[in-house]
Formats: sequence, structure tokens, C-alpha cells
Amino acid sequence: MKRAYRLNSLTLLAFLCILKVGLCELCSSVRASRATKFVAEGGNLQMTCEVRHCGLSGWTGGWVFQGLDTVVFSSLIPSERIEMSRSSSTANSTHLLLHIHNINQSDAGAYKCLISWPQNITSSGHVTFVNVTAAAADSSGRSLSHRVLLCFGALMCFPVVLGFVWCLTRDHHPPPPPVPPRPHTSFGVCRSYSERFKTGE
Repeated sequence: MKRAYRLNSLTLLAFLCILKVGLCELCSSVRASRATKFVAEGGNLQMTCEVRHCGLSGWTGGWVFQGLDTVVFSSLIPSERIEMSRSSSTANSTHLLLHIHNINQSDAGAYKCLISWPQNITSSGHVTFVNVTAAAADSSGRSLSHRVLLCFGALMCFPVVLGFVWCLTRDHHPPPPPVPPRPHTSFGVCRSYSERFKTGE
């Protein structure tokens, strides 16, 4: 009986320890999905990661960046183009927001959020890769150039079409009708009559 009681107590204690460790890991974690973003030069970029702290205090966090020509991550510093803020959705979690205005080629690289917990424990979210593409052309200017090209093409095709229609519809003079052959009988009668007149018959 005592042996069974001890066994149950040890099982319960082990379960509580595992549960406590699991809760600690869950409450000291960062949730951010791995992604690849393509942003046109001059556009805006926004990223977010969720910090699960379960109401614990004493943690700090921010965003780090690794450029295409660097090998280590460095902390991002707020500026006129770079905005960093926090938003507490619940009492147990906080969202870290990153907003970069007027993207340029130097902003291409890898981004992630980095959290420092008490007792010198750190955790980071998944990396987001950012590719900066060429700036998109102005749609209004593009549509205007397309209209000009269409009008120019129509003007160039109009004389060709007009000449083709004229060739199809111009008046072709039909050949003259054939001359009917003379009847041989009348010619023979006239000839015989003239011969008789000459001979005096």
C-alpha cells in the first residue's frame, strides 16, 4: 500500500514538473513564421512577431537585421524611415511591430525579432527574408504611352487600308464584245448578181 502511494506521489510530482517546464517554455517563447517578402523600391514594409510572456515582466525585445553584405545580425535603430512599436493583444502576449518606409536596396536582407528574458535567456523568431525589386512604372504614364502608340499605329494603317479598298472597288473596264462574223450567204448572192450584171445575162 505504501509502495503504491509512493509510486503515485512520484508520478504526480513528475507530471507537475513536466507541466511546469512546458508552461515556462510556452510563456517564454516567440511566435513568428518564416517568410520571404518582395517589396518594390520606394514602397513600405511591415512585419510583426508575437511574444508570449504570460504576464511576466523584465523581458526586453526588438528587431535585428542582417544585410546582404554582412554575416551577423545588428539591432535596428528607430529613425524617420524605421518605426518600431508594441501592441498588447492580451495580458499574456505582446506583438512587436516593425514598419519601414520608402524601402531602398540597402534594406534587403534578413529580419527577425530578438527577445531577452530574465536570467540571461534569449529567444528569437523565425527569419523573414526581404528582397527589394525595381520600382514599378507609373501606370498613368504607361497607359498614356500605350494610347499614343495605338493612335500612331492606326494613322499608319489607315492609308494602307484605304489603298487596299480602292484596289478592290475600282472600276475595271470590260473588254469590248467580239465582232459577229459576216454571213457568207449574202456575200455569195451579191457576188453572183454582180457577175451576171457584167456578162449581160
